[in-house]
Amino acid sequence: MTPPTTCLRCGSDSIIPGVRPVDRDTNGTSKAQQLALARTPDALMFKGTEFVATTARVCADCGFVEVYAVDPEALWKAHLERVANGWTAGAPR
Repeated sequence: MTPPTTCLRCGSDSIIPGVRPVDRDTNGTSKAQQLALARTPDALMFKGTEFVATTARVCADCGFVEVYAVDPEALWKAHLERVANGWTAGAPR
């Protein structure tokens, strides 16, 4: 899916694509933000977590930020495995 060319909040076309969301650890080192989904969230260990990088777009007029999964298909496959393992919707685990 191609992201919209205008801001979803204010309608501006002043969009900054390809922004990389990052976090800093306690040492000040930059680390790319990722999305994580556990295939077996109830497991004590070895949850089979799928990690997917993110990218963002920022509206230069209102500051609205949209964050996108770089590989949403990988998250979808992990979700299907989680459902096949008996997970039901509820509180995040």
